[in-house]
Amino acid sequence: MNAVRAIALASLLVSSPSVMALSGSANVSSACATLEFMAKMVSLNAMLPDDYDDVGEMYAMERQMAEMNALVCQPVILTAFTRGNSRYNNGRLVSNDLYYDAWYFPNGQMFMAAPGEDTLIYYPNGRVMAYYWMGGDQALFWPNGYLATEYFRSFDVPWYYPDGYIITYEAGYAGARWFYPFSRLDGGVGQEVISSDWGLEDEDFTFLNFRFDGSLFTSRERIRRKLIFDDIDLLDVPGVLLLVTRLYQAGDEVKQFAPADINITGAPF
Repeated sequence: MNAVRAIALASLLVSSPSVMALSGSANVSSACATLEFMAKMVSLNAMLPDDYDDVGEMYAMERQMAEMNALVCQPVILTAFTRGNSRYNNGRLVSNDLYYDAWYFPNGQMFMAAPGEDTLIYYPNGRVMAYYWMGGDQALFWPNGYLATEYFRSFDVPWYYPDGYIITYEAGYAGARWFYPFSRLDGGVGQEVISSDWGLEDEDFTFLNFRFDGSLFTSRERIRRKLIFDDIDLLDVPGVLLLVTRLYQAGDEVKQFAPADINITGAPF
């Protein structure tokens, strides 16, 4: 079964438009899908920071990405004028050519050297999200610099929280074990199991709740509807986690990027 799944993933990557030259419009779509994925990473890092995170910096990065998203990703029509003349409220240029040239955040930090190409991807704080984004065989990093996973879009690999604790040992398998990092009574950090069969209908899972003061508590729930995933869905680990932690929460910036809609695994990279 594992071999079949591995072949299926290989077919997905080979048949993906990422292996061929993209059109200018597809380049923009790829860049915007990348921005959405990055927003999920930053949102999670802000929600579950480690002791060395600057949470204010995380929120500032969310605002930077929201401004880029509103300016170049949300408009239905990208005209010849706005393609090379889109500017932020502070007057900074997004890109000389959104189809083929580098994109920049409002603070002047480069987002990527060119959309639709195998290039470094930077967070607004200047740290690297990925060194080789176009393939599936490279490491991804949280905005605090910690390793998220060694191989993006691979089934048999672990993912880690921004503080280094394990999320799952098998990122792309429905029915695998997923974990929360959770404080123990002795002051240490233990591993609370989200589910031993994550993604399967009618399985129990531990739902992570947030009180008004930001503290956490858990409750036992059943997997229904939006929490039923197949192997490809689960490769969008940040999207899945945001769906779990924000499914019934009050509206906030995270909501914009919460659905685990496999847009990353299906994006035209």
